[in-house]
Amino acid sequence: MAVPSLDPRGPRRGQLRLLDFRFPSTGRRCGSPLKHPLDLADKGLVTTAPPPVSAAAQDDARLRRLAKLEDNRPLSPAELYRALNDALDEGYELFDLSNREARFALILMGGLNAALVIVASQSTLREHLSPVERQIEGSIIGVYALLALAFLLQAIAALRPGQYRPQLKPWPRERGDLPKGVRYFEDIVHRSTIEHWDAWRDVTLRELNAELAVQVHSVALKNNSRKKALRRLYSSLRIMTFVFGAILVLFVVFTLS
Repeated sequence: MAVPSLDPRGPRRGQLRLLDFRFPSTGRRCGSPLKHPLDLADKGLVTTAPPPVSAAAQDDARLRRLAKLEDNRPLSPAELYRALNDALDEGYELFDLSNREARFALILMGGLNAALVIVASQSTLREHLSPVERQIEGSIIGVYALLALAFLLQAIAALRPGQYRPQLKPWPRERGDLPKGVRYFEDIVHRSTIEHWDAWRDVTLRELNAELAVQVHSVALKNNSRKKALRRLYSSLRIMTFVFGAILVLFVVFTLS
């Protein structure tokens, strides 16, 4: 039986001889010495793995591939679908922003109305006013009330859900990309569940992209109408602020005089 024993000579160059196996009866060695990995690699017996590719190198390779693409080529159907979805998401974000702007204008109007009620409810201020001054103040407050009513109507018009359903009647049917109405809710509700599923199964990517383009146009029209209503709303709020300031100034002037 062979037993391991330490080699007193130590490892030689090109070998890894940490343990030497000898037979106790004869003293003969068994086994061949282990070769050094570098020597085996030089002889082609060992293959080394390629170094790992870093993330920066992968990004550089990807950028080089993208640079080879022509920037004046038309979009593929899949790229067009992603671009239209991004445009539609941006349109909905603008619509949500206009809703917040309209609500902020209503908050400002509520603050002005509350301040006017507080000032008008002070009986001590009215006691120092003459009948003519009270008529002037009452007239200005009446103008302010009419402006507030007009402002409220404009806010309702701005926040009213408008209908901008696309008109597809003039769409040429020979084009082969007539939208089938698989995304717009007003088209969906006119079908049954099975009919809606069949429409989705038969729709092509070209028809789906065309419907997305129609939706983007519809949302753009809605955003344009909302922006015009918001401009009128904030113009009325500016006028109300000027009238409110005039009421306060007249109160102060009449009280001091």
